[in-house]
Amino acid sequence: MYKVNIESKTLVELRKARFSDLGVKERFDIQEWVEKTPSILGEDLLVIAKEYELPSRTRLDLLAIDKQANLVVVELKRDDTGVSADWQAIKYASYCSNFTPEQIYNIYATYLGADESEAELRIEEFIEEETEKINEGQRIILASKEYHSDVVSAVLWLRDFGIDIKCVKLEPYVDADGNLFINKTVIIPLPEAADYIQKKEIKIKEKSLPKMTTFSLEKSDLDLGELMNRVAASFNRSSDLTPRVRAFFEILLSDDRSFNREEIKEKLLERGIGNDIGHSGRLLSNISQFLTKKSNPHLRQVIEFESGGATGEVKNNYRLIGRYRDMLRGVLASTD
Repeated sequence: MYKVNIESKTLVELRKARFSDLGVKERFDIQEWVEKTPSILGEDLLVIAKEYELPSRTRLDLLAIDKQANLVVVELKRDDTGVSADWQAIKYASYCSNFTPEQIYNIYATYLGADESEAELRIEEFIEEETEKINEGQRIILASKEYHSDVVSAVLWLRDFGIDIKCVKLEPYVDADGNLFINKTVIIPLPEAADYIQKKEIKIKEKSLPKMTTFSLEKSDLDLGELMNRVAASFNRSSDLTPRVRAFFEILLSDDRSFNREEIKEKLLERGIGNDIGHSGRLLSNISQFLTKKSNPHLRQVIEFESGGATGEVKNNYRLIGRYRDMLRGVLASTD
């Protein structure tokens, strides 16, 4: 690694160092750097916890969320991973896989020193608009100056079985004046081959693992009385999502036609659902997810929309089926 002197048009070679020789600590230095600048790990992450304590009394270094709303366990080592960093991170990810969205909001709220509504808002603003569910998947990022060969072998093997593990090298260099520089390199998966590798891993995973999903486009065929009861139950659910779902149906009832996503996002925002158009779009995605849950075929009986036919794909052009409009209007009025 070289430092450039632009004026003299010369390169000054930097000396490779060890964090331990520089007095750099894993917890009090490296962890702080990564917490404040998580982009050094090669992607955009939102850190939601530091030194999070598990029931086993062990602590994971950093817990984050990526743009696709996956939980990301970040395990940091100073100069060498040793032989068990991968196993340690897997245990942490396994535990975190059971976190509900509400638990995640609570964890982040504790980290922020704020209330859960503020934590939820920040997470919703960070994740991509079309993301359907928080913590649908879990990932691991290992960061260290060096990687033991056993760890590299285990990581590559685990990736073949659909475990998303990323390895980042953080290498320290110093110049003649003692200034410290950090060189970041993603070694697994190699950036140049990441797209190919990820597509291959998804294909292998789809062939080898059973599909478990809450997504469905199947419609019920209930008589009007039973349908009315089921819809009323959905509109009476005790959930933050319920008033948003009600507003969504009220928008569709306002005119007997199809409404595209942009129209609905704007009308949701007009009703105070969302802080800006992007936030309203993310809330609309949550509503769309609710409509396509296996447990809600009765809602799909009363509505039509365009979909790519798979979970996570954008829904558009929503329209209420004409013969159910009066029933829906009555249910909304009676459950207000």
